[in-house]
Amino acid sequence: MKRRVVWTLGAALLMLSGCGTVRQAHPISHGMSPTEVKNEVLARVRGWRAVKETFTEVFTTPRHQSTVYRVKLVAEADPTRFRLEVTPSTGQPYEVIDNGLNTIVYQAGAKHYSVLTDDPDSLTEFRILGTNFPQVIQSSQAKSVDVTSKEVVLHLVSPVTAHIMAKTTLWFSLMSNTPIKWQSTWPGGTLTETPTRMAINPAVSSTAFNFTPPAGVTPEVALTQQGTELDLVRDEVSFPIVLPPENQNLALEGVNVGREAQQRVVLLTYNTPSGSPVVITESRGLPFKAPAGVSMVSEAVGLTTVKVGVLPDGDEIGVLTLDKTLLVVEGPTTVVDGLINAWANASPSSLPNG
Repeated sequence: MKRRVVWTLGAALLMLSGCGTVRQAHPISHGMSPTEVKNEVLARVRGWRAVKETFTEVFTTPRHQSTVYRVKLVAEADPTRFRLEVTPSTGQPYEVIDNGLNTIVYQAGAKHYSVLTDDPDSLTEFRILGTNFPQVIQSSQAKSVDVTSKEVVLHLVSPVTAHIMAKTTLWFSLMSNTPIKWQSTWPGGTLTETPTRMAINPAVSSTAFNFTPPAGVTPEVALTQQGTELDLVRDEVSFPIVLPPENQNLALEGVNVGREAQQRVVLLTYNTPSGSPVVITESRGLPFKAPAGVSMVSEAVGLTTVKVGVLPDGDEIGVLTLDKTLLVVEGPTTVVDGLINAWANASPSSLPNG
């Protein structure tokens, strides 16, 4: 999955650069249309190959509750790699290091770090003003613009994450050709980012994307072969791990262990043959709480009661309990239905597990 993400971004950057030729920027002036100004801003930033910056991010919920993040970002576009140091106004600081293959997340003071096979959607917001910026501008719709001698204020509809399009205002300096401020608003909240220091195409050390864990800190789970992963996980939890039947034809991408309400939670990530992700969350003793805005319907499958619902992105979520293990599966409807039917109609002794 990670290689596909890297290739897609690289292909997008090649298209943005016109297969090796970069159009020179023209002056921005009054009377230009919003789309013309957007294209001129894009001409100034499409050559970004690396970015080092510090910025402040403020996320405000519809109830006006705000979280402030102090962020340091180092990023490269080709290959796609980044390093984040995030200090939230509440909670512990943490680091995110993406070396182009895996994403490592480490919270200050923790005894373990996590290794992920793909970038969580929530990390995208921290990279809007990094090497992702040209792609974000290219993917935005320009609605209106204000021009002064020193800056433009461009009003857009922009992708904050792969699943969120937001009303955005970009303040862009015509003196330094860098963003001054970014603010996006959608039903889920308002995101404001203000750079305090930004270097474009600086020299980046070859070790910038290496992670050296502190003494005594180990990975929560190794992402190697399936047997190794599952053996390690089985030793960390006190409930049976339920796996998809082999006839469901799912490829294991990663395994991780975390905590929720002081309970261990296992996260299994799979891919379908067509590349669609399927996520299975397993735990014991945790009550299921439906995601906000998702209505669940109870159904009887065999002798088992299951709950199903439709997620905002159109995927299905299914929930059932087998052999004291709570299973929550998310993915394409046909895959979720197939897993639920296979699990619910099988006896506990015949279920594949770790």
